[in-house]
Amino acid sequence: SGGEGGIRTHVPGLTDHPISSRRRYDRFGTSPEPVILPYMDRRRTVRYPRPLRVVAWLQVLAAALLLAACDLRRPGALEEIRERGTLRVVTLNAPTTYYIGSDGPEGFEYELASRFAAELGVELEIVTAADREGLRLAIAEKRADIAAAQLTWNGRWRGVAFPSTSYSSSPMFWVYRRGAVRPRTPADIAKLRAVILEDSAEASFLNALSPLERSAIEIVKLPRKLGREPLELVTSGSFDVALMDGREFAFARSLYPSVDIAFALPKQRALYWHVRRDGRDLLKIVNEFLERERSAARIPTLEVATLTPQNKLPRANARQLGIDVEYILPELRPVFETAAAETGIDWLLLAAIAYQESMWKADAISPNGAQGIMMLMPRTARSLGVVDPFDPAENILAGSRYLARLRATLPERIPEPDRTWMAIASYNMGYGHLEDARVLTARQGGDPDSWADVRERLTLLSEEFWYLQVKNGYARGLETKRMLDRVQQYLALLREEFSS
Repeated sequence: SGGEGGIRTHVPGLTDHPISSRRRYDRFGTSPEPVILPYMDRRRTVRYPRPLRVVAWLQVLAAALLLAACDLRRPGALEEIRERGTLRVVTLNAPTTYYIGSDGPEGFEYELASRFAAELGVELEIVTAADREGLRLAIAEKRADIAAAQLTWNGRWRGVAFPSTSYSSSPMFWVYRRGAVRPRTPADIAKLRAVILEDSAEASFLNALSPLERSAIEIVKLPRKLGREPLELVTSGSFDVALMDGREFAFARSLYPSVDIAFALPKQRALYWHVRRDGRDLLKIVNEFLERERSAARIPTLEVATLTPQNKLPRANARQLGIDVEYILPELRPVFETAAAETGIDWLLLAAIAYQESMWKADAISPNGAQGIMMLMPRTARSLGVVDPFDPAENILAGSRYLARLRATLPERIPEPDRTWMAIASYNMGYGHLEDARVLTARQGGDPDSWADVRERLTLLSEEFWYLQVKNGYARGLETKRMLDRVQQYLALLREEFSS
């Protein structure tokens, strides 16, 4: 029960004083136990006889040894993980860390954690958090062993986790709106309206700076609950510049083509894994693993020079397609026609998809590991019974069947050609992500059965405010949107070619 006045100060096991009630001296100061009264002087100082003092010290020593023995018997974090059979890694659902691709989990941190779990001989269990505060909470509550989300080490993690060795770094950029005067120095930035997102990679970078370094930067921290992005506000002119992590900017810049790099900061952001506080044995193994990965160049770096020029996506080239139609397509046409007869999908459309995916190259391999003419991910190819993904006939037939399966999965009420366009979008980004785009379309008052309406919402799946609201999280929506646009261009050119 609580003390008087609702203050909970009760001490379990306290002996009742012969005069006052326990509740009374719980409130106003605990009265001495009767056993110590004979040893208390007028100043209420307790003085034990020497033999009793020796006994007291021995009791303290015995308690300390008992606690130490308990610690020795308690399994370390590494032993606990191996006994459990799973490594729990908490991360963010984002393009630079972890997301669900068309063929399952993808992302740099996911791939790195998968390799580490394989070294330990355990399964990988991914725990996702909505933000960095969620990452810290997952580690503090021991729902995860490691936080891996391209994190900076700063004071907010002290007492929660240990930092690993730095396994990579990311450049930091000041970005501005094209057409405005380009800032070139920190002195130029000081005269402008600057913005970052709160609890972000950029905010973590600033928090890790010294007080003197931070004082030189005046910047507005944008609350996440507003659902606005710094690049969006720079594009609109609400702010002049934004501080951006280079790796995140590499994914975001295609969404904001009017924003460009002003200059890079001299200091890069060091990246760390964060290991649970009671896991010193785990930390040692983590550091050894990250050192090997870095030495073997399996951890990609990001060079400033690769981001400075604006990346341009290839456009439909009628002349090149005409050449390939003449020299490559004749051998593949019978396979496309066989696939069309089996699936009911126009062979010219299948050829257009294949041209967009691989330019009809049987040995093509994408950066994500997709293979062959129809760019099948290995897991998908295996599920379709493909033995050799680089065999043109096997690959085309399997890809066509997979596309037909996706089209059949869509609600029957969706009409053609919208149904086929949505199936192709599913082929590229995954069915779950297409459904997320349809959900967002309906929320915004659009028609989720109209490809034109859904197409306009695909890019929302690349924006944190929106992808955190849907079931399957981040997706490369802009990439899918452009892929469909190019397929339609190639299809138009092929139809023109074969109609004459």
